[in-house]
Amino acid sequence: MTIDERRFGDVTLLRVAGRIVYGDGAQQLRERITNLIDEARLKFLLDLRDVTYIDSFGVGVIAAKYVSLTRKGGNLKLVHPSARSYRVMDISGLMEIFESFDTAEDGVRSFG
Repeated sequence: MTIDERRFGDVTLLRVAGRIVYGDGAQQLRERITNLIDEARLKFLLDLRDVTYIDSFGVGVIAAKYVSLTRKGGNLKLVHPSARSYRVMDISGLMEIFESFDTAEDGVRSFG
């Protein structure tokens, strides 16, 4: 799994490619977001268009980071989830919680 980071003011866009699964990309994603939170970055867009596979552990990491961010006054929103990502997160009910956007530009604007 790879994570490409871009910043738009106080919004951090993380474009994830590959697999977000236990023992592979999920831990890497958790550590990356945790490190950014430690730097007081609290507004995230997670671009999932190039995610080829996500398991329940990966979904759990994203949900846990969403909770920790909202407790600190931040937010985590999704950009263009891949079909697989969308399906897994929809089954778990998370697509009702996360805001999702077709483009990063729309996501950045949503933070105001």
